[in-house]
Amino acid sequence: MFGKKAKQDGTRFIVAVKNYSETVNALKGGNISLPYSKELYIKLLETESMKVDNLKDLKKFIKANKKSAKEVAHYWEGLINDGYTLVNVEYNEKTPSMDHLCKNETFKFICQV
Repeated sequence: MFGKKAKQDGTRFIVAVKNYSETVNALKGGNISLPYSKELYIKLLETESMKVDNLKDLKKFIKANKKSAKEVAHYWEGLINDGYTLVNVEYNEKTPSMDHLCKNETFKFICQV
């Protein structure tokens, strides 16, 4: 119907990745220590649909993910300033859950889209 929000399927998430290009290279090279299998993180990053690593494009990223700039801009700006890249990814696995998978210094769970 018109005017109703589309039902979310619960598989789209935003995660923050510290030093994105270095992390991706370390994952592919196998020389990074993470709590779960490296293949799981590689598979996660392969589903990337959008990413932002600078403040100039942050507003567009917020709008594309249908978030309120008033609620998220300050926190997301801080993450970018700390060297993180915000990435919109898809994750369908039941275990481990997204908040457990991305609960370390390299990967941080931000929100569900």
